[in-house]
Amino acid sequence: MWRAALGVLALVATSALAACGGGGGGSSDGSGNGSSMAMIAPVAYVKSAARKTAGVTSEHVALKGSAALNGQAVIVTGDGDFAQHSGSMHFDFNAGGLSGTIDATLDGTDLYLRSPLFTAALPPGKTWLKIDLTKVANANGVDLSTLISQDPSQTLARLRSISNVTELGTEQVGGVATTHYRGRVTKAAAAPAGVYDVWIGTDDSFVHRMKVASVIGPKQHVVTTVDLSDFGKTVTVDVPPASETYDATNLKIPGLTS
Repeated sequence: MWRAALGVLALVATSALAACGGGGGGSSDGSGNGSSMAMIAPVAYVKSAARKTAGVTSEHVALKGSAALNGQAVIVTGDGDFAQHSGSMHFDFNAGGLSGTIDATLDGTDLYLRSPLFTAALPPGKTWLKIDLTKVANANGVDLSTLISQDPSQTLARLRSISNVTELGTEQVGGVATTHYRGRVTKAAAAPAGVYDVWIGTDDSFVHRMKVASVIGPKQHVVTTVDLSDFGKTVTVDVPPASETYDATNLKIPGLTS
């Protein structure tokens, strides 16, 4: 059970990072220049909207993810709030028939994870796993700086490498009028290759939804949809105390460590 639960942590960690859009320093009042921005080429418009969205101080995140990892189906749903590269989310998951919940808290590059499935494997008094994402990434040759940099243009980094963007029409996302775009990322250090769908607000030019379908290896593919809303809301993040955490950075976690 412990090993099966760890198998979904990679998807949870990736989702938490993808959701961390708050870069600070940008407008957060929902006003925008959507009509004028939409006049530029689709690929430039998507990248510009990503930079603008990265500049908001905070947002609410809702996530749906599905994956096939070596023949095992993984489904994850969750929601939470993020501000200034910190945030918390609650996830429900089903991994190969094993279902459960995970609470995730992101504090800079430190990811904290709590689940009833971990209880028996943790030392007495410990309820949270702690993973230093920088150490994990460096050990596996991954540069996380493009995902968590204070520079707003570096957050939402997955869209920086998008190309071949086309406009697909208008749709409602969470009650907001948006324009749907689709593009591809073929090769980039900061983003998995795959098809990227992006829904941008018609009036505010914020990214309200991003869907990524990617193949990450033989018999391994992931589809993740992230909805963003409540831009600029007040967010308070409670970081688990050290007395309740167990450092799992050096554990061999499938998908996170080699």
